[in-house]
Amino acid sequence: MKLQKILVVALLLGLVSTGCSSTPEKTISRKNASDGSPLSDDYSWVDSLDFKSTEEKKYQPDRDQFKGEVSEVDALSKESIARLPKPKLQDVNQNSNDPLDKIVSYCYQDQFDAGFKLADDVYGQYKNNTSYWNQVGTCYFLKSEFSKAILFFNKSRDLDPKFNPPVNNLGVVYQAQGKYQKALLAYKKAADLNTFALTPLYNLAQLYLKYGKVEQAHAILEALHRKKPLDVDVASGYATSLMMKGMLKESVDLFAKLDKATLAEARVGLNFALALKLNDRPQDAMTVLQNVSEPKEADLRAYFQRVNDFVRK
Repeated sequence: MKLQKILVVALLLGLVSTGCSSTPEKTISRKNASDGSPLSDDYSWVDSLDFKSTEEKKYQPDRDQFKGEVSEVDALSKESIARLPKPKLQDVNQNSNDPLDKIVSYCYQDQFDAGFKLADDVYGQYKNNTSYWNQVGTCYFLKSEFSKAILFFNKSRDLDPKFNPPVNNLGVVYQAQGKYQKALLAYKKAADLNTFALTPLYNLAQLYLKYGKVEQAHAILEALHRKKPLDVDVASGYATSLMMKGMLKESVDLFAKLDKATLAEARVGLNFALALKLNDRPQDAMTVLQNVSEPKEADLRAYFQRVNDFVRK
C-alpha cells in the first residue's frame, strides 16, 4: 500500500485539478517556504478621478452570490460568478441589471474593452463599493495583468478589511505567480474572515494536494463534502484525496456518482481513470479514459499522456 501511495503521489504531484485557478509548473523552494513577506504587496491606494456628483451605490453583501439558475449541485458557483459555465455567463450578461455582474461577465468572456468601459461608466456610483474594486481586480487577473489585479484587490480590502473575496483572489494571483506561501496565507485568511465561504477552503485544499500534503487536504475536503455532498468540485477533490490516501474503493465509488459531463473533463476523468486502474479495474479505466476530452492546456496535456500510458500498461 505504501508503494501504491507513492505511485499515486508521483503521478499527481504538480498537477491536481484546480477549480478556481490554473497554476504553472513550479517547485516550492525552501526560500519561498520561509518567505516572511506580508500578505499583500505595497498597493494601498488608487488614484481617484474627478466625476460629476452621482448617487453612490453601497455594498450589499448578498449580491456577491449569483442569484441566477444555479443548483446546489455546484455550491461553489454561488460564491463566484467565475465558476459559471459560458451559457450562464451569457444569461447574466443579458438579463442582470446589476452593472457589477455585467463587468465581470464581460471579462470572463474576454470582452475586456466592454467590461472596463462599463466600470468607467459606473465609477461615480460604485467608487466606495468594495465589491466594485474586487470585480475590477478580477478583470485584470483574467488579462494576466497581475500587478494591477493585486492593486485593485487591495483597494477592495482597504474599503472593508473583513470582506473576504479579494483576500481569496489575492491567493489566486499569488498562486498563478508561483508565490505559494503567500497564496497559502491568503486562503487561510480568507477562510478565517468568512467561515461559511467554501472557495478559500477549497483552494487551500487543492494547494495542499498539489504538493502532496494529503492529510491536510483530506481533512478539509472531507469536511466540505459533509457540508455540500452534491458539489461536483468538492466531490472530485475529495475523491482525489481518497485515492492519494490509498482508499481506492471509496475513491472510485465517489467518482462514479459524478455525472458524465463532469467525468468527461480532463481534470476529473483522468483521476477517475487512475483510481480505477489502481483498483485493478483496467477495462473500466480504459472506458473512462476514452470518454475524457483531450485537454488544451500544456501541463494538463502532459498529465493526460502520463495517465494514458499508465492505464494502457
